[in-house]
Order: sequence, then C-alpha cells, then structure tokens
Amino acid sequence: MNFIRRVLMVLGIAGIAGALLRVRGKSEPSSQRGGWRPLNPPTDPLTNQTSSQN
Repeated sequence: MNFIRRVLMVLGIAGIAGALLRVRGKSEPSSQRGGWRPLNPPTDPLTNQTSSQN
C-alpha cells in the first residue's frame, strides 16, 4: 500500500511541475510564431526592383 501511495505522490508532483513549466515557460504569444505568409506581394519598391532583375 505504501508503494502505491509513493507512486501516486511522485506522479502528482511530476504533473504539477510539468504544468508549472508549461505555463511559466511561455515567453511569447503563440500567434507570433510560424503562420502563413501573406499572399499579396510586398509594396516595397526595392523588393520589386530586385525581383524584376532576376
């Protein structure tokens, strides 16, 4: 019976530690990572000049 209690206690502590690391470890919002590129071409004239020379 003591073994089962120890196992449950260790699993509980590991779960709490994992949850804390997951919540506290986020440094930036998830919307700023990855994502899709815009479909519209850039309006920067320098970008248009370099692409037309290729």
